Amino acid sequence: MALKKLRRDYPEPIPVDRDPKAPSCSCCGESTEILSRRTLLRRAVGSAAMATMISLFPGLLSSPRKAFAANNAGKTLVVVFQRGGNDGLNTVVPYTDPEYYVMRPRPTVVGNGIGVLPPGSGDGSGLALPGTGFALHPSMQALMPLYANNQLAIVTRGGFVGSTLSHFTDQDTLERGVFTLQDGWLNRYLQAVPGAGAATIRAASFSNDLADSLRGAVLVPAVNNLRSLSFARLGSSKAPLESNLRAMYAQDPASTTTNPFRNLVHALGPDMLSRVATIEAIGPAAPQNGATYPATGFGNQMRDLAHVIRSGVGLEVATVDLGGWDTHEDQGGAGGFAQVQASRLADFAGGLRAFHDDLGPLMGNVVVMTATEFGRTVKMNASNGTDHAKATVWFLFGGGVRGGFYHGASGWVSSLIPANLDQGRYIAPTVEFRDIYADVLTRHFGATTSEVAAVLPNHTHRPVGLFG
Repeated sequence: MALKKLRRDYPEPIPVDRDPKAPSCSCCGESTEILSRRTLLRRAVGSAAMATMISLFPGLLSSPRKAFAANNAGKTLVVVFQRGGNDGLNTVVPYTDPEYYVMRPRPTVVGNGIGVLPPGSGDGSGLALPGTGFALHPSMQALMPLYANNQLAIVTRGGFVGSTLSHFTDQDTLERGVFTLQDGWLNRYLQAVPGAGAATIRAASFSNDLADSLRGAVLVPAVNNLRSLSFARLGSSKAPLESNLRAMYAQDPASTTTNPFRNLVHALGPDMLSRVATIEAIGPAAPQNGATYPATGFGNQMRDLAHVIRSGVGLEVATVDLGGWDTHEDQGGAGGFAQVQASRLADFAGGLRAFHDDLGPLMGNVVVMTATEFGRTVKMNASNGTDHAKATVWFLFGGGVRGGFYHGASGWVSSLIPANLDQGRYIAPTVEFRDIYADVLTRHFGATTSEVAAVLPNHTHRPVGLFG
């Protein structure tokens, strides 16, 4: 059997502080998932004494902010991050460009080729988006009604100039908004824009770990599974445990331990108990409106997220992660030749559609935005996959979002010939990701110019026009 060859003819820096247990890119060795708590802690505190951990939570010591602004009342933003770099050209397919099938031959019975067939071509055909020259990957059938109803915005060339083609640095850039800053752009939003009332849980990361976009001065919980976040399973031991914990947290930290974390633990403990009690009070998730979620981790997290939004605890910002998009090998096309990407897209689209249906009329106050650190090369590689590239597809839907295509000021490329590509192999970004963020901040949350500047410092907002 011939050995598959991996292409790697571009520089990709490898971080020296990667968690060796995290899933990694077969091409560059980088982690393609969220970083482990241990890794993040090392980066946060370096070689300094552990007592400096308290500096990660300055909000504990700061004075209260002003009352609240009304513009964001009842509004929620959900950010779904496709970690690994989703291939936009097989997600939203420019099938009317003959060069697409030169760069990505149609699949054959021996598995060569990843091109998604034109609509109406049989098994593996794309889903036509009338009048656009594009088609959706057939695994994304679940999102077709949203597009038909002008509810799905498709940004075809999202990204930023200066991409390093590194999972680590580009994810950090997108999540921080500015790479050199340490806190996340969503946490800066929570700091800059006062909460609309007394939210019990204003923000949460529905994941095994807290997304970098939510790290910062405002304390934000990570919720992997609502059913596991409860003391109820302890039965008769629940009440005495909670009582003992509250009594312990109420003690003077200096009198109970010399641990440098003592102040932080005593401050966070009551907050943790309060949030657990809030989750317990809303009960198990019960999808409505006939919504059927994929039986996957992503589907379960989207189901839990919808339930928390519907419960009225004041959730304003949430993140969800979906990995598996680093398709250097066996990416596949569609239909009977579908491989890695097709299954990911089915999970992705199925979870988003179920979430939309589950919330029903409540979607008028909810915006879902999908993001991914970069796209993939226009030409398939020798391993029947694609390599790291630049611009790619982002999606938005929900309250006030105006459906349709957003290619940026220069439009879509006239043809995928190398002369029209960045360095002969990449789709160049023409819709800056910070402009997408700013559109959401101003049009969905009603953030002011000064508030946007606090979230995205030194950025001049050029509206994308994503909201009607």
